[in-house]
Amino acid sequence: MIIKSKKKLQFEISDKQSVYPVLPLQTGILFPGTMITIQIGRKENLELINKCNRTSRKFIAAYSPHNGKKFEEIAPIHQVGVLAVVRDVRPGAGRSVVATIEGLKRIALNEVIQTAPFVTASAVQLLPSKRLPKNLKDTMDEVISTVEEITNLDPTLSQEHLRVLKMSFEDPSLMADTTANLFRLSLESQQELLETIDLPTRFKLLLQFLNSELNQVATVHRINTNVEKSLEDEKEKQYLRQQLHEIKKLLGEDFAEEEEAKRYKKKVKSMSQLPQEVIARANIEADRLVNLSTASAEYGVTKNYLDWLLGLPWNKSNPEDYKIEEVEKILTTEYYGPKLLKEQILQRLTVRKHLGGINEGPTLCLVGAPGTGKAAIGKAIAKALGKDFVRVSVGGISDVSELKGTPRTFLGALPGKIIRALRDAGTSDPVMLIEDIDYFNIENDSAVNMALLEVVDNRLNSRFLDNYIGVPFDLSKVLFICSVRAFEDIPEQFLSRFELMELPGYIEREKIVITKRYIIPKLLKKHGLTKAEFNLSDKILANIINTYTQEAGLLGLSQLLDKIFRKVLLEKVTRKKKKWSLTDKNLDSYLGQSYFIPEKAEKDPEIGIAAGLAWTGAGGDLMFIEGIKMRGEGLIQSTGSLGEVMKESIQAAHSYVRSKADVLGIDINDFNEFDIHIHFPSGAIPKDGPSAGVTVSLVLASILSERPIRNDIAMTGEVTLRGKVLPVGGIKEKVSAAYRAGIYHVAIPKENKKDIKDLPREILRKTKISYLEKVDDLFKLCLLDFTPSAFTLEKIFAEEIKKAKKKTTSAKRKANPKSKSQAAKKKSSK
Repeated sequence: MIIKSKKKLQFEISDKQSVYPVLPLQTGILFPGTMITIQIGRKENLELINKCNRTSRKFIAAYSPHNGKKFEEIAPIHQVGVLAVVRDVRPGAGRSVVATIEGLKRIALNEVIQTAPFVTASAVQLLPSKRLPKNLKDTMDEVISTVEEITNLDPTLSQEHLRVLKMSFEDPSLMADTTANLFRLSLESQQELLETIDLPTRFKLLLQFLNSELNQVATVHRINTNVEKSLEDEKEKQYLRQQLHEIKKLLGEDFAEEEEAKRYKKKVKSMSQLPQEVIARANIEADRLVNLSTASAEYGVTKNYLDWLLGLPWNKSNPEDYKIEEVEKILTTEYYGPKLLKEQILQRLTVRKHLGGINEGPTLCLVGAPGTGKAAIGKAIAKALGKDFVRVSVGGISDVSELKGTPRTFLGALPGKIIRALRDAGTSDPVMLIEDIDYFNIENDSAVNMALLEVVDNRLNSRFLDNYIGVPFDLSKVLFICSVRAFEDIPEQFLSRFELMELPGYIEREKIVITKRYIIPKLLKKHGLTKAEFNLSDKILANIINTYTQEAGLLGLSQLLDKIFRKVLLEKVTRKKKKWSLTDKNLDSYLGQSYFIPEKAEKDPEIGIAAGLAWTGAGGDLMFIEGIKMRGEGLIQSTGSLGEVMKESIQAAHSYVRSKADVLGIDINDFNEFDIHIHFPSGAIPKDGPSAGVTVSLVLASILSERPIRNDIAMTGEVTLRGKVLPVGGIKEKVSAAYRAGIYHVAIPKENKKDIKDLPREILRKTKISYLEKVDDLFKLCLLDFTPSAFTLEKIFAEEIKKAKKKTTSAKRKANPKSKSQAAKKKSSK
């Protein structure tokens, strides 16, 4: 196959077609007027060379691109080649020969005639270029100048090349071909020059290739020069360093660098628990210290890195020899909270001990408002396991380097927060509480989220790599506990790897117990007071909780008590008093005016007002829902910063009450002639959720039937269009809120009966619980003056249906006396 040239070729006109043997060249290209030496090993090419050498026959040398195949019947050959003769043949390695061939003139292949015993083809000679512009000499001078620069920069090129080119200056074509043959141009570039017949175009192309070669040679020369200079500088420094060493030796001065390096190496040998990677890195850095001056910045950076590297608790952990029974006792003593939560923690710790101190499950995440005991649980777990407790806040972090450290090449580089916390703890298996995840990575950069996940995820943290330390650290033994304020604040990437445990808010009685058991003893010790000097009753504590705080946790209460103790300590120091007792009268002098006014039950039953129970982030609360009717067009209006779910709940309640108009004794026309306004107090506070459905239904039934509602019952529950009462959450907090407000009768969904067991015994003793299956149960319970026109109508209708059925059966028996006699026989047999 012949590869046609893309150049415009001019052929000699001849009647006779010449046929020549063809020698494919793969390692070089032959130009007219030049000679090359090649090694020939293929059988057909050996036969061609030997025959042409014996007979002095001319042949064509053409470039055949290498296509990766060793054997091929007909190799692709470029159309433009060179008519050549053999000048010398010598034996080569094996059966090959080394032949020197000389190019005579350009020739173009026309057609392959035969392929055996070697390739022969018909060819036509090419006409030489006749166009010699005046400025061609300038171009030739520029070529010689470029060649001179190349030979000056490249020591592998001889100055003889320049002399050869100058000798052929009178023959431009020969000079261009000689230049292309002398320099290391690519085979494709040389073939392009061979196919270019026009001299100005050929010199322009040649100059382009030479400039490219010049840039490459200049780059290599610059690199070699820089390397030589660096080596010379290093030799000079080594020589000066050796002189300095000898001078110090003569002066009797200490070698601080060597002593420091020896100290670090000795420390490495003494730390048997170090991994091999750490030992190798520490020894490398210690050896560097010997070659650094104590006055250099790099010396300080290296020394600081070694201090961090060897200061970490590599494989330093406490044995997992705790007993689950003792852990349970410590958890019960140190943390006051739900039993279910403690059971789940005990289960996780049991699995951890079984696996030898390794965590394989999802990471524990505590969800609860501030002050609900998230840190207290972490401390209790650490104390139960006999491990150190570490708190790390990740709030406000928006860069990966804050978690994984900064590379040592940066100015002021340091490890990340996790590694710093581990060095402070001194062990590789502490209990680490990761706080403020809800304020972490506010910009929601996925790289930052994945960096924290790499820390807390037990699948990924066995080889945690800090950018500053540069050696993997095993975090699999660290017991990570994360904490957030609300479920919605958890980043999406963490949801699948977290086991969520919700910490409910404390009710009033629980707050009093926790305050007397944990907070007050801590404050007494902090301020140097005794129990005999300071008296605080349960009644005053309840007053502070209800009128000065409105929270689910104990953070605000703890701060208020701290404020009281500070004033007491000041009075003690100034010797104004020796004993202190807080009462309702002097409470304002310590805390100022109360912040909140707690809700209380109404004095008398009224139409259109009912006591609902709500659950907020601050705990349970009593919420009085009001309603009135007025002349209008049957519209419903609701106010009080209500959400969409609560508005839909009002619509469902209205539809159900309307469907029960006959039962409730309501004129059906009232729904079209009166507008209804439902109001939820505390309009500045947003409200949402379906749990007010039963309360709204009762209010609607009250104002439309004009019956008062009992004022001694509080209620909660979701209502369906069929009047069923569905379960709701926060029952414990809601019942406690009713108890706190002086309401000792609560109506809740029947399916929430299981939630009552979490209430304190004191509340259960005094509070009556009514369970609702349908809203009709609530109407019977709460609506006063409920006449028989209401629910007895259903009984009357049921009795009428029974009578009608009896009449029908008796008529059938009269019509069929046979069945009557059969019934009599059955009766007698019985």
